[in-house]
Amino acid sequence: MSTRRSRLVLLAVDGLVSLAAIGGGVTMLTGLDQFPRAWLEGTPFSSYVIPGLLLAVFVGGSAAVATATLLVARNWSGQASIVAGAILMGWLVSEVLILRQPSAPSPTEVFFFVIGLIMLALGLDVAWSQRQRQIQ
Repeated sequence: MSTRRSRLVLLAVDGLVSLAAIGGGVTMLTGLDQFPRAWLEGTPFSSYVIPGLLLAVFVGGSAAVATATLLVARNWSGQASIVAGAILMGWLVSEVLILRQPSAPSPTEVFFFVIGLIMLALGLDVAWSQRQRQIQ
């Protein structure tokens, strides 16, 4: 894939993850999305407030930073997307391991894990291209 195409696809993917994670975190914080309290049994959380904050700030925030760096064409935009993809995948793995969901992983978790892999792969492509341009 060309670097320009990688950057455009990565911009869309990072933007999607940013909106989804910040939106998901806000719905958890406000109670608009009611997850069963039973899923939290055995976790360090008594409510979904802290998980909602973590989802919005770390997962959504890292993807927002990655999106912004792609928009302003920073030299480290590829690396920002790699980090955001890794944070997303780490969030999902910990979610599956910690929560007591009836069917884990869910199709949504699998979908977003694949999205995280795409962020990593495209971020590596963009970072590699940026590095090659700096060497020349």
